[in-house]
Amino acid sequence: MFKMKNEKKKFNLNIYAIIVGTILVLYSLSIISPLLWGIMTSLKHRLDFTPDTVLSFPSLDTWKEYDGNLFTNYLDLFSTLRIYAAKTFFAGFNLSVEVEHHNDVNLIGFTLNTILYAGGTALFGTLAPCIMGYLCSKFKYKFSKIVYTFVLFVMVMPIVGNTTAVITLLRKLYLYDTIWGMWIKGFTFANSYFLIFFAFFSGMSNTYAEAAQIDGASYFRVMWRIYVPLASKTLSTVFLLQFVAHYNDYNTSLVYIPTHPTLAYAVWYFGRGMAGGKENPPFNFAASMALAMPMVIIFIIFKNKLMGNISVGGIKE
Repeated sequence: MFKMKNEKKKFNLNIYAIIVGTILVLYSLSIISPLLWGIMTSLKHRLDFTPDTVLSFPSLDTWKEYDGNLFTNYLDLFSTLRIYAAKTFFAGFNLSVEVEHHNDVNLIGFTLNTILYAGGTALFGTLAPCIMGYLCSKFKYKFSKIVYTFVLFVMVMPIVGNTTAVITLLRKLYLYDTIWGMWIKGFTFANSYFLIFFAFFSGMSNTYAEAAQIDGASYFRVMWRIYVPLASKTLSTVFLLQFVAHYNDYNTSLVYIPTHPTLAYAVWYFGRGMAGGKENPPFNFAASMALAMPMVIIFIIFKNKLMGNISVGGIKE
């Protein structure tokens, strides 16, 4: 009887594993297939992209006929990736100072702007919720509860239509159209990452702080030398998530830093029809794939570190 129950339980587990495995395989294919189709399309000649050949492979004969190769779209992209950006606006407390910014940006400029904007904004956007999450979790004061409630309120309330107010404030403070102004703008803790860090630090033992304070460590030293290093995996994960979000964000470059275009803005710019992109869909796919490949490489390199279990130490209370 006992053996039959074990065999039945094992059979049920096998069925469950097969169903879950099938769902995961189908889900993975739904993610990988569009990426592979995008790469295949980016290698086509524009004459090959027709309703009848959407799912076909690139034609070498067509490229040879027009003195090209499978990577011509990418070569054309890198050679034509250049934008002259100019913006005139009023700044100062009374918005009475006329400011003119202009910049001729090529591939190196796009890449540098992307690294500075996405990297800096992600860094400041990670530090702010980390610091506030630590303070609110380890110092149980009324103000900590107010901060926690404020974050929940901001996350629940649908705050829309504030773009004009933000632009006006940035211009008054001479932060508009500056990358470091975007760093300051991104230094906020009113988001879900605050809740993540709050929960993480709340689950960590206070024994670390007590032991360090006995040896004369200050509150600041306890936070930066003990608790923050223990949260390194969470920090790196949040940083990567924010970096990817800002890396793919063209709207900020379009609205807030118009003379500092990023790679995402360049893809949007060419996709609207500049440099023949509108009449050449494979060219647009090449731009999109070129933008996506760095993120794919970063994920492949850091997936084991970022997707692993978070360790909170070995002290038990």
